[in-house]
Amino acid sequence: MRAIPIIVLAILFAGLPVPGQSEVMIGGYAPASPTQHPLSQFSAIAQGNAAPIRQITGNATQLYDPAFGSYEPVEGLIYISDFRGMAIRVYPAFASGNVAPIRVINPPILGQTRANVPLLAQDELIVIASNCCIYTFPLHADGNSVARTRSINWGGGTTSLTQLNNPAALTWLPDTDEVAVVDYDFDTPYASKVIFHARTADGYPTPTRVLKSASTAGAAGLAHDPVQHRLYLLTSATSDGGFTYTGQIRVFADSAANADAPLYTIEGPSTQLNFDASQNQSGIGIDQGLQRIMVGISANGNPADNRMVAFDLAATGNATPVQVLSGTALSPNSIGTPFAMPTAIIFANGFDN
Repeated sequence: MRAIPIIVLAILFAGLPVPGQSEVMIGGYAPASPTQHPLSQFSAIAQGNAAPIRQITGNATQLYDPAFGSYEPVEGLIYISDFRGMAIRVYPAFASGNVAPIRVINPPILGQTRANVPLLAQDELIVIASNCCIYTFPLHADGNSVARTRSINWGGGTTSLTQLNNPAALTWLPDTDEVAVVDYDFDTPYASKVIFHARTADGYPTPTRVLKSASTAGAAGLAHDPVQHRLYLLTSATSDGGFTYTGQIRVFADSAANADAPLYTIEGPSTQLNFDASQNQSGIGIDQGLQRIMVGISANGNPADNRMVAFDLAATGNATPVQVLSGTALSPNSIGTPFAMPTAIIFANGFDN
């Protein structure tokens, strides 16, 4: 029998849940209305076109485009950003099958939402709203009349104080209490950048800092490791006018700003991060349990070309992935951002739930 770490024993005796082995979970975008897209979990050792070990799927789920998800471990919930469904749908973390959400946050001001960050200690849910803004709602909100508690607004055009344009990824940095998004300039050449704001900012604040240089070009995803104090920026570049793309994971100190250079980059033919014009980068996530970085490469119209590539968190350079999932088992259409999700919770009684 494998020994249980002292910290886990302490949590068990305190009667708190302990996450089990982490696995990748991923949703995506449905082909067309009124079809739905499943939310699927895959084994950490699965490869290729392996089948998911469980799915949240069916009419009762209300899921249309589960493009992004977050796992909140203390309450044992997952918060799913349903893009064209224009809602945050909340489920028990280990639900399976045709299960209805326990709460739905869908006020009209939410619009199409791409990402969310649940913060239990602050009782807040931070979201990308209406493809333009960063809104904060009460974490335990429910229904279509929920009022936002704060907003970092678009502002419009090149004079926008917030610099928000069309944010596509969202993360929270606990040490500095900042939220960060990937975005791009209003004017040509529409340069990509990472914009940071104070979590508690409201209205039309100026950013606390902006990370922008040739190293942030083509940014499509962002993840944060608060333990190693690193930002993982998913980027790409083309040298043939957009027929093929070289994909990269550029790793920065989480204090980076202005034109600071990355600490290192994961890039090269062995990485399987490269893609062509029929694909796009769907996002990046971190699995702290398995110490992995997970990248989605989504097909545009051909589900067989979907791909999820995972690396050891310590990987650098032309690294070989530790896991590659591909094909129609990932999605009936196109995939969203992968996120980490345990397969079970161990409770004080010693049994898995």
